[in-house]
Amino acid sequence: MKNQSNLKHLSLLALALLVTFGACSSVNNDVEAISNEDVDLAAQIVTTSLADDESGMISSLYDAFSDVSSDGIIYGETDQNFKMDRRGNDGRGRERNFTYSYDPETGTHSLDYSRIVENGNFSKSIEITQDIIYTDLDEAFIEFPKVDKDLIEAISYSGTKIGSHNSPFRSGSFSKTDDFNLAGIHETSPILSLSGIHTGTGTAEGVTRDSVQASRSYDVNISFENVAVNKDTVEAHGSLEFAVSGTLTYSIVMSKTVNGVPEETIMEGTIDLSEDGTALMRFNKLPQVIRFSLGDGDRREDGHDRNGHDHRGF
Repeated sequence: MKNQSNLKHLSLLALALLVTFGACSSVNNDVEAISNEDVDLAAQIVTTSLADDESGMISSLYDAFSDVSSDGIIYGETDQNFKMDRRGNDGRGRERNFTYSYDPETGTHSLDYSRIVENGNFSKSIEITQDIIYTDLDEAFIEFPKVDKDLIEAISYSGTKIGSHNSPFRSGSFSKTDDFNLAGIHETSPILSLSGIHTGTGTAEGVTRDSVQASRSYDVNISFENVAVNKDTVEAHGSLEFAVSGTLTYSIVMSKTVNGVPEETIMEGTIDLSEDGTALMRFNKLPQVIRFSLGDGDRREDGHDRNGHDHRGF
């Protein structure tokens, strides 16, 4: 009898906990309930996760291809394979408080530094930690990638960026991590491919396309396999944004509080890299398609950019 009584009490307790947790939060997976505000905020999260000026994955890709040494990071014009004009570092920022070390046992080049940008209405402050491994055709470590850049066949990159950004119509704080592998860099390799994952957490806030002030906290996951990097385009134009093609998949969990109750919205879809400096963001089960710049992260469907006449909305 005592065991039955205990079991009854435990069952009642379990039921009470289920009711309590059910009242504490809700998850919105209903496509009909997804608003234009949700779409705009999801677009902001994806663009800031990928764009160069927003410290996204493209920025990490430039870092992986840079000349790394105890002298700092150089995106040098003397690089015959990857000239990479940085557009004046207008939105990326220059490196400060730089530290560097090399571990010959693992082949890891470790870097820590900060970047601060004050550019008109746009500002950004971030702290960056990176581990980069360069290998040759025989998979041997390369200790001096600046000197032996012609020997590089593959790059393994892992980097974390923590900081915040602010502009008239969007702002936020973030922690972003990129883990990817590049293969086919050597001149004897016909295809340069990129595979990896981007993860991030943070807050996104600003004015939507409908002139509504909105904010969310979020977690984002973007994965990519066999994304192609056109070597001829990089060599001819010095730009990675115009050289990447392929499809990424994303998943975003956005959170807000409604009447004291946390509410989560899950957004998923794909991102097509167009090899023209832009990407197309698509949503599962939704008709919207959003084109944005891989350089500055601004939306492009109306032809305006950060230096144009209209920035309103994400």
